[in-house]
Amino acid sequence: MNEKAMNLPVSTRSSLAQGFAPFNYSGAKHVINFGYGLPDPVMFSELAWPDALSQNFGVETADLLQYTDAVGLPKLRSGLAQRYNVQHEEVILTVGASQALQLLGDAWLDPGDVVLTEDPSYLGALRIFSIAGATIVQLGMSADGVDLNELESTLRRYARVKIFYTTPAFHNPTGRQISRAHMARVAAMLAQHGVALVQDLVYSELPYNGVADWLPSGGNVINVHSISKVAGPGLRLGWVLADSDIINRLARLKCDGGVSPIVSNIVLALLQTGELGAHIARLRQHYRARRDSMHTLLQGSRFCEPEYLLPSGGFSFWVRLNPGIEAKTFIEAARCEHDVHLVHGGHYGPRSGHHVRLCFSYLPMNLIEEGLRRLDKLHAKLYGRSVRTLAENGRLEL
Repeated sequence: MNEKAMNLPVSTRSSLAQGFAPFNYSGAKHVINFGYGLPDPVMFSELAWPDALSQNFGVETADLLQYTDAVGLPKLRSGLAQRYNVQHEEVILTVGASQALQLLGDAWLDPGDVVLTEDPSYLGALRIFSIAGATIVQLGMSADGVDLNELESTLRRYARVKIFYTTPAFHNPTGRQISRAHMARVAAMLAQHGVALVQDLVYSELPYNGVADWLPSGGNVINVHSISKVAGPGLRLGWVLADSDIINRLARLKCDGGVSPIVSNIVLALLQTGELGAHIARLRQHYRARRDSMHTLLQGSRFCEPEYLLPSGGFSFWVRLNPGIEAKTFIEAARCEHDVHLVHGGHYGPRSGHHVRLCFSYLPMNLIEEGLRRLDKLHAKLYGRSVRTLAENGRLEL
């Protein structure tokens, strides 16, 4: 039976997907994994969770336990429309931000079409668009965001660019905030070429310095949000904000019975009672303190360079490995010898091969400290002789 099944034909998408590892949360719990940007589970109990089947928020039991509209529970759509100052018809609920990106890929991409993004960029989006058959072209970025000159020349070079994908608030994996003014220039340039700007804003509620400001949806600008980072990813609820004709296009691509009305009722309750806003304020303090503690530890670490961008939001640091380290060898040895998991920077973009993403959100501080200690120990073991030689020759200060 298994032998016959192995000979069954598969789709191109299925073949492309074989190049990516499946998400493995269960495995991540048993190692020191710096690669997954997961929320801190300690904070889940800090939120006053409402009764999922409560009718106090305007949804009857008959509707809570039934299928719902492809675009989502009407009352939650209205609540989100009010929150973002858009029209009811400009909101669609999705099963997390990932389904939103898959729907956008289905709506815009045929095999061979081009998706533009920065180098580095979010692994999940790169995977989704790659499996859709798109050619991913990654562009250089500065402190301001994507290089506008390179973007313009790329738009002229490729005839089939359909989407520019970015995470402006806050950039994944670098943690930088890309200004609304810069994104407005990007959107205008893309509009001249008929290209959609997809802004992934799942971290936008978690600024650690001041407030976040991003380009609102409308025209060629499509914004993707999620409850995952601020309440819990297990809710599996996201939403897209866009012009109504785009929302209608996405709704026709959905093949399910709508996002769970029960889950939607929980999120609706959190919005109506004000619990979510208070919880977000706690999360900002919590993750800012976690970021600052990890920053202090990294400044004393020997495996990475001490100059990096202090993330102004998001869940991770983007650091460059010290000179002399062979990234693939170091990452493999960390996994096999020390149970410390890192993701090679080359997966985030072809220019990022000497970087790693270090997430600070999920692991408790004692494991973060232990993980960094193990990486320093491995660095000393693998590269201690070369470091000492450079120091003796006066080319490196210890």
